[in-house]
Parts: sequence; C-alpha cells; structure tokens
Amino acid sequence: AIFASEAKITAKTANLTDQSLKKSNISLTVESDADILGVQFDIKYDPSELSLSESGIISKVPGINIYSSVKDDGIARVLMFSMSGNKILDMNNARIADLMEINFEPVEKFHGTSTVELVDVILAGEAGKEVNSFSSTFDVSFVTPKKTSLSENYPNPFNPSTTIKYELSQAGMVSVIVYDLKGAEVTTLVNKHQEADYYSILWNGLNSNGQ
Repeated sequence: AIFASEAKITAKTANLTDQSLKKSNISLTVESDADILGVQFDIKYDPSELSLSESGIISKVPGINIYSSVKDDGIARVLMFSMSGNKILDMNNARIADLMEINFEPVEKFHGTSTVELVDVILAGEAGKEVNSFSSTFDVSFVTPKKTSLSENYPNPFNPSTTIKYELSQAGMVSVIVYDLKGAEVTTLVNKHQEADYYSILWNGLNSNGQ
C-alpha cells in the first residue's frame, strides 16, 4: 500500500488460487479522510519481463480521465484528474474509491512473477493541496492457465473500441470471430496457432470491410 498523512492507496493483485482471474490486472484503491481531486505517479517495471498492454490503464471513476505516457524504458507516468474539477474521491459519499486498473502483458512469453513499483506518488486535495505519500511495490504474476476460457469484453457497451481477453490451457489453432445477432460473421480477429497463455485483443468495432 501507499501510505500518506491523509490518504492511502492500496495495490491489489488477483487471487492466484482462482484461475478464472487475470494475474496481469492490478487494481488501485484510494482511502482518504479528505477529498482527492488528482493522482500522479510513475510506474517502474522490468521491460525485459513486462509491458503495458493495449488496454493499458483504465479509469474506474466516472467522469475522471487518465493520461499516461512512457517516460523511459520501463517507466511510465500516470496522471488522473478531471478537466471539469470532478472529485476522484468525495468524502461526502465515501472514504474509499476504486481508482484504476493497470494491465500488463508478458514480454516474449515471460512466465513467473515480476515486481512493479509505484514511485513519486502525488495526491492532490482541495485547492491543489498536496498529500505526501510513499512509494510502494507489488507483484505481477503470469502462470500458464489451467483452463481455456473467454472473458466478457470490456468495456461493454463500448465506443469506439473494446478489449476481448481469453486464455488457453493448451497450444492449438485458435479462431476468434465476431457475429451479429442474426448469426452472420462480422469479422475474424484471430485465426492462427497460439501457445498456452493469456491473450488480449483490441477490437475497433469495424467489420471485415472496415465498416
């Protein structure tokens, strides 16, 4: 967790005993005795083992945007705030709020546990007042799936794109095809041999003709 004089950010990984959960997803939650209007930190990770996935970093707070950029190899800057001044955490509603989901992918089929660190964390309160905090480390784990399954796409509904995740317990030919409500094929997203692993596809909502 990240502790501060007025707030705490907790990083939680999925339960490794539940193979239906993705080990690459990290959820951040903030707990505070004061309103939080902005969050900024750097993510440090081993680029030989991990990369930020295409779905990247997803805000869990309605009306709050997330901006991220890679500063250097293995370091990404994350900024979370609302242009209209909406609160990330409003003490009038709750003391705890889900912040964001950070998605990683293994590099070159990396399997095992890799350490990720959150550094230079800044929490902004009312009138831009900074809430001091400390860095935190947590683990991201990639293991071979015990079962083959397809997860619900996220977000749903979506505009303009959505992410489809699936996992393979054994290597083999894989086809991922989108159909409309009448059963007609819309587009083929995957049609190739793949190894046992976790996978993620970003679909832009277009059919095979680009419509």
